[in-house]
Amino acid sequence: MGKLRWAIVALLALLLCATATAEEGELAARALEVYEALAAGEYAQVAAQFDDAMAAQVDAAALQAGLEGAARELGAMTRATVSQADEAARAAALLVEHEGGRSLLQLAFDEDWRIGGLYVQTVSQTAEAPLERELPEGVRAEAVTLFAGTQRELAGEILHPAQEGAPFVVFAQGSGPSDMDETIGANKPLRDLAYDLAALGVGSLRFDKITYAAPDWPVDTVEQEYLEPVAEALRALRERTQARSFYLVGHSEGGMLAPYLVAECGFDGGVALAGTPKQLWEISRAQNLALLEAMDEAQRENVAAQIEEQTRLAEGLADMSDEEAAGTTVFGMSAIYLRHLARMDQAEIARDSGKPFLFLWGTADAQVDREAFEAWKERLEEGPYTYVEYEGLNHLFLPAREGENLSNLMESYGMPSRMDARVAGDIANWIATL
Repeated sequence: MGKLRWAIVALLALLLCATATAEEGELAARALEVYEALAAGEYAQVAAQFDDAMAAQVDAAALQAGLEGAARELGAMTRATVSQADEAARAAALLVEHEGGRSLLQLAFDEDWRIGGLYVQTVSQTAEAPLERELPEGVRAEAVTLFAGTQRELAGEILHPAQEGAPFVVFAQGSGPSDMDETIGANKPLRDLAYDLAALGVGSLRFDKITYAAPDWPVDTVEQEYLEPVAEALRALRERTQARSFYLVGHSEGGMLAPYLVAECGFDGGVALAGTPKQLWEISRAQNLALLEAMDEAQRENVAAQIEEQTRLAEGLADMSDEEAAGTTVFGMSAIYLRHLARMDQAEIARDSGKPFLFLWGTADAQVDREAFEAWKERLEEGPYTYVEYEGLNHLFLPAREGENLSNLMESYGMPSRMDARVAGDIANWIATL
């Protein structure tokens, strides 16, 4: 199904993290309308919705040829469910059931609801459930609600280790809507990490992201999406535990923001899993360029031009006015949101905080490459910083499958696995040395 990888610009923010079933909203409704038209063979109707860049690459005939090729491989489309919907980015992913398999349909819309990206890939042919986990012996789970009694209630869970006075961590997930386990496909990486840490004497609080639990709540900045919920989680831990130390553990975008969250909330240190001090748009650009190499020669010129145009916009983010940012998306993400990030230097924040940080990365991470990870070392220089690499682990710190890359990540994540236990061990050992 490789020929359906058109106009990938604006979609890759979805790849930085994980999600469970998305809430219904205008974006989800429009994405489902596109699916219904494709399933009914209304290719001209869908092609008429393409933006100028998309229309320059794909016409109704090409769309029909690609979808009919998919039908020969998987059978006719039978139903679709929205698995991810990022209202700010106007990007959505739909899990499509076929007569003989499944595919993932990703769509991106511009501010006028024209289609600026369409990406289809085969996913695992059988739906598999995540591996079951039991609480470690002696560990107690306590349900907690953050922002209780408000319109942004977030369900959470505290794991209390058997040991008294244990240190505790607060988890921060990656980008996009995500439940407390950071469920993606058939995997629950943050549940695994929380359970493994609890078995080693480190407590934790994980909670549903606000974009998952309260999708109608306005989220224009990382302060609203990350800082306020994480600060509330830390407050809840201080009330409910006797811990003497608290740490932030962030994954993907949560790892990128670890210095900011540690400094603003007053944690004793931070752990960044698959994070980078680079800007979010820089990671999206790198991912798009990587996928560009796998595209048909006829598509590359137009998509490369889109990437460069998005790069030009991104480089001016910090100086955008409120009016300019409000009506602009960059690599499919809100310019207001990215402008807030552009005005932060995570390495500088980490240095100024004086706090210790642990940076973890898997060498098979297709989403945050080695250059992005090693930017921590280059920008932080000397200080209370520790770096650990794991050979063969992917972005979720699971063993990577042979041939795993950006084009087949959802198929890989659809296979049930478990976060490598060494990750929890290294975090627990690092905390013990502080």
